[in-house]
Amino acid sequence: MAEPKRIHILEPLIAQRIAAGEVIERPASVIRELLDNSIDAGADEIIVQVIEGGLNRITVIDNGSGISREDLPLCCTSHATSKVATLEDLYRLDTLGFRGEALYSMAASAKVTISSSFEGTAPYSIVVDNGTIGTVVPGGPSKGTRIDVEHLFSTIPARRLFLKRPSTEMTMCKNTVIEKALAFPRIAFTFYDGDNLKLTLCATERKQRILDALANDKNVIPAETQEIQDQAGRFSLYAVTSSPAYYRTDRSHIKIYVNNRLIDEYALVQAVVHAYSEMLPGGAFPYCYLFITVDPELVDFNIHPAKREAKIRNKAEIHHQIVVMIRQQIKRGIQRIRLPDHFEHSGQYNLGESSYTPPYTNNQRRDSNTHDRLSEKPIDPAWFAKAREVLKSKTSPNDFDTSSRQDIESQPTYLGQLFDLFLLAEHDHRLYIIDQHAAHERILYDEIKLHGDIQPLMIPIRFEVERDVDNFLQQNARWYADYGMHLKRTADLEWELDSIPAIWKPIERDVVRFIGSQTGNLDDLDRQLYSVIACHRAIKDGDKVDRLAGQALVNRVLAMEHPVCPHGRTFVVEISEESLRKAVGRII
Repeated sequence: MAEPKRIHILEPLIAQRIAAGEVIERPASVIRELLDNSIDAGADEIIVQVIEGGLNRITVIDNGSGISREDLPLCCTSHATSKVATLEDLYRLDTLGFRGEALYSMAASAKVTISSSFEGTAPYSIVVDNGTIGTVVPGGPSKGTRIDVEHLFSTIPARRLFLKRPSTEMTMCKNTVIEKALAFPRIAFTFYDGDNLKLTLCATERKQRILDALANDKNVIPAETQEIQDQAGRFSLYAVTSSPAYYRTDRSHIKIYVNNRLIDEYALVQAVVHAYSEMLPGGAFPYCYLFITVDPELVDFNIHPAKREAKIRNKAEIHHQIVVMIRQQIKRGIQRIRLPDHFEHSGQYNLGESSYTPPYTNNQRRDSNTHDRLSEKPIDPAWFAKAREVLKSKTSPNDFDTSSRQDIESQPTYLGQLFDLFLLAEHDHRLYIIDQHAAHERILYDEIKLHGDIQPLMIPIRFEVERDVDNFLQQNARWYADYGMHLKRTADLEWELDSIPAIWKPIERDVVRFIGSQTGNLDDLDRQLYSVIACHRAIKDGDKVDRLAGQALVNRVLAMEHPVCPHGRTFVVEISEESLRKAVGRII
């Protein structure tokens, strides 16, 4: 049997290399740490240059307060910092750096040259080569600090094997500069790849800084980017975010900053996603740059080597306020789609996609007679029953709630259907094109939310569920009861539904299928449930709409304050008489 190894203290060089690997992962890590130091030094102009993606050399120059001659030898020693003096300081951090490990880690795995002038005094320089500290000599910039990090990981070949191509590393370095620049708009940033200028960000205000940094992103439209802010308790919120008309297919542009540090906090990203959930279709996400300012006593950044994670004591409160703030702004900003006067296709005008499958193909549509597409449709008994249910037996357009953004002085005129898909109406010198399924779905959605009377089922519905659903129901059956769905567990993996809101009775099986598929977050469950029910009950593409039902639907739609379907898409296109006249040459 081999002799057991004894515990021993690591040699300083080995300990240095291990510590360096925790803080410095790649060239972008070096830039992140050096930028933190420059910002903490009060710089208002920072220049960054990388050679060969930062593997050959990284240079950061700032015009901050600088480092004194006496402090230069201490810069690259372990746990040496000017930012924390007592244990209490660690819990009230107002600087980006605080551990005193960044320069020490760089110096352990590269050649580091630090040149600095402290508050206008004569400049001095020092070289630290892979842990070996040189002597302080005269020379350097007349103001601020310049740091050169050369041949990163040259003595740690294994670490270099995990790096990307120089061009990829350069892009990561540039993105790190942008990441810092977004949080500090009053500082000018310049980034060079070798001698090639790649990025210039002048000092400005925060919204403009974000627009400048994302200038090449076609999904970011300045006119559709909005600022919102809020304050509650011991924190404040500020966000630059997109309107629901513009979205992305991933979460990559939802960024969360806490006290000007970018952090990876899934719960707060989800707060942004949840706030937009009623306005965006599935798989769509906003771009949102959220800056949270929290009392330093409520947040701890000392849990991750790169400070990309944080413990936030009042996270649930912040989560709630994010949702409230964004939803209020969205509701203030929603407008119906208005086509441009020139009628050219524009990316900013998106007709909402419905959440149903068309019963026939486009080719079949084109084979239909044009006259049949735009006409008064005869009453279809099935549709009429649906319409009556929606309209709650009201036959006069004046019976409907007409509260809206503007008083409707005269009733809109229903013109008919187009393609058995759109309702056409004219009102106040404007033509309205309405997606019939999405409109009906929204009307149902609003009514379903009211719940109404609870109706016991003559024969309770029994159903089996998977184990994860069973566990979820045991914990959350009370939530369903709050919405009129009384559930009882009759056996292992078996449940019984014995009552539902009366208005849901026609689709009780759909409700059961929904219950049997849910295992996740309760935050959005009610909206999902209402959306499923509304979608299943709404009229579909191809359904015939008679004049009475069409007029009633149009009245309801044009009286809506926010005409969007439960999946987040606008379903009303508005064309002015003036733009139509221009299109046919009557107005030049």
